[in-house]
Amino acid sequence: MQTQTPPPQAILFDMMFGHFRARTLEVFASLGVADSIAAGRDPGVNDRFLRACASLGLVLRLETGGYALTPLGDVLRTDAPGSMRPAMLAIINPASGHYKAWENLAYAAQTEQNAFVKTFGHDVWEYFTKTNPEEGENFNKTMQGMSAGFLGAVLQGYELPASGLVVDVAGGVGTMMCEFLKKQPGLRGIVMDLEFTRPGAEAYISSQGLSDRCSFQAGDFFQAVPAGADLYTMKWILHDWSDEKSAQILRTIHAAMPAHAKLALFEAVVPEDDSMAGPARMMDLNMMVMCGGKERSQTEWRELLGANGFQLERIIPTPTPNFVIEATKK
Repeated sequence: MQTQTPPPQAILFDMMFGHFRARTLEVFASLGVADSIAAGRDPGVNDRFLRACASLGLVLRLETGGYALTPLGDVLRTDAPGSMRPAMLAIINPASGHYKAWENLAYAAQTEQNAFVKTFGHDVWEYFTKTNPEEGENFNKTMQGMSAGFLGAVLQGYELPASGLVVDVAGGVGTMMCEFLKKQPGLRGIVMDLEFTRPGAEAYISSQGLSDRCSFQAGDFFQAVPAGADLYTMKWILHDWSDEKSAQILRTIHAAMPAHAKLALFEAVVPEDDSMAGPARMMDLNMMVMCGGKERSQTEWRELLGANGFQLERIIPTPTPNFVIEATKK
């Protein structure tokens, strides 16, 4: 039987329903439905809502009439390893700064200017550190959960050095660094980020039993990073910034790197062909709205690195939206 192509109206109708799906996810997360089901409690929502959640693959309707979590829904538990609950609250909760900034997408689309600044009068980093530190804390939890979910797959395709010093620039609470050190017992690490991250980072590093091999150092990557390491890493950082600001960060790292050191960026790589871009183009819009940054193609990564003293050595695909972009000093 020949498969019929849906009419454009049907395709657009389904796209429009993406908003409904996102809101359903957010309510499932914000009301703690996964936590309640896992604990055997009444989730406090009606059967129509749960059946909609079942259609999204979050829960499974049982013959007894109750519901069980699927692996997808289980990751929305508060205490799940790699929990995505903080991400739902950070990105698609209407009360969040992220959601409110996206209400100004039209402004960004017309001007290519930062919609977050348009919305709040200052950038997202000031918002997280000064205006709304509670959201800043949840943002760190979001990055921690997403890192935990992606890192195993990413590290299958990238071989870390067996020994030496690694500096994770803007490394948050140290989720990625701790995974590095667990994988390679001969490595030592420094997690560098802004001062407000220190309590969470030191607590997390200690909880992983790695305080003897890993430390936290507060700093501003526009000014300086720890010198003399064998490997410098950044995950989802340069996409936050324009080419001009990214150049400043790269030059700071270049100045700190010994001749033999490597730089590994964990970032998206946008295909040159838009028809194959997957989520990367939507994330590119998100960067434009939230922080004035951008996602980049292989050509753009090569040019950005090359203009700031680096030689692009290889780009390694992973089973996630992230690639490992490895570079050395020229």
